[in-house]
Amino acid sequence: MMKKITNCFIHIILIIAITFGYLMPPLKVEAATGLDRTLADVKAELKTMEKKLQDNKNSQKKTQAEIDRAEVNMGNAKHEIEESEKEIALLTEEITKTNAEIEKLKAENAELLIQYQKLENNNAVYSYVTGASSITELIMRMDAINQLTEYNETKLDKMELLIRNNDKLSAELEKYKVKMDKKIVEYESIIDDLGDDLSSLIEGVPGLEDQIQDLKSSIKMYENMGCKDNDKLSVCMNFSNNSGWLRPVTSGKITSPFGMRWHPTKKVYQMHNGIDIGVSEGTKVYATANGVVGAIVDLATGTKSSLRCGGQKIYLNVTVNGVAYTVIYMHLLQINVKVGDKVTTDTVIALSGGGKQTQKYDTCTTGAHLHYGVSQGVHYDGSSSSASKMNKNYINPPGFPSNAAKGAVFYTR
Repeated sequence: MMKKITNCFIHIILIIAITFGYLMPPLKVEAATGLDRTLADVKAELKTMEKKLQDNKNSQKKTQAEIDRAEVNMGNAKHEIEESEKEIALLTEEITKTNAEIEKLKAENAELLIQYQKLENNNAVYSYVTGASSITELIMRMDAINQLTEYNETKLDKMELLIRNNDKLSAELEKYKVKMDKKIVEYESIIDDLGDDLSSLIEGVPGLEDQIQDLKSSIKMYENMGCKDNDKLSVCMNFSNNSGWLRPVTSGKITSPFGMRWHPTKKVYQMHNGIDIGVSEGTKVYATANGVVGAIVDLATGTKSSLRCGGQKIYLNVTVNGVAYTVIYMHLLQINVKVGDKVTTDTVIALSGGGKQTQKYDTCTTGAHLHYGVSQGVHYDGSSSSASKMNKNYINPPGFPSNAAKGAVFYTR
């Protein structure tokens, strides 16, 4: 009952938070333009990322070498176990033989004691010795009695030695088994841990390669625009200023507005940094302001880790009323531009996706639509620094009513 009350309370709080977010006007974001950097800064970041990638690959080699050594040690341990099993078999056989000999000695000794006891009880020893017909025979008979006694003592000593040896062998065998089992467990643990480390390193490579490729594309774009190493990107790129915004498609329905929501595929409440516009796959997608294509995530790269959620994407850098923005388009079926292209509001930059044709590579869509987002104060060039700033500065996309709700329809750009 208490769990139901708690869940109900959480849902009420979330509803209030979402409603409050829609009613309040967007917070003014202080301009934090990524274009204050120089081309040299971007090249320095490229070198940093390339070093990270090289360090990753070096760590992979080192980790693999450690795994190889551990596997060799594991193989040696297994060989030792195989050899020990042979030794164990021999020890077991020896123990079995020793046990049999002990039982035989017990039987012989028991018989000897019985006979000896009979002789003593019947005074046979005395009669046997005194019945000698000569001194020589007397000595021989006394010597025979002594030998019998010594034989008995020897048999008892041997039996005691065999028992002690048997106990010792059994203890050594048990210790050896424990030692070898412990070795195997240690090597298995080492190999498992190193395997996890290697997997983590390998998984990190695509992301690093993506950032390196994006930075190289950005550097090429800046250089094609005439940027020099010491030039501020905000100056050398010379963005054309826009006086307002258009919409990315000629008509559509808002299927998910900007703000907190229950994510349809991740199944969690989280911020929706844009709006989803319901349009069929293949719908023409336009630039919403004149600008430059800053980065692209597409199927052609083949290794884009970010392609899994959001699919193919375009990042468009624009300036509206003197403020820098990055515009993002997600779930695209087809991309018609390349990094560095200058586009206008008449440019068809892509075709929308999100439906069955794109779901095979895009894990964050349940149906045909366009995700459209705007980040204020940041020009995106594919670098990790601009991505970080962009994620912090999303706003409710201009060009739509600030209180546009789910289901709202528009028919013009």
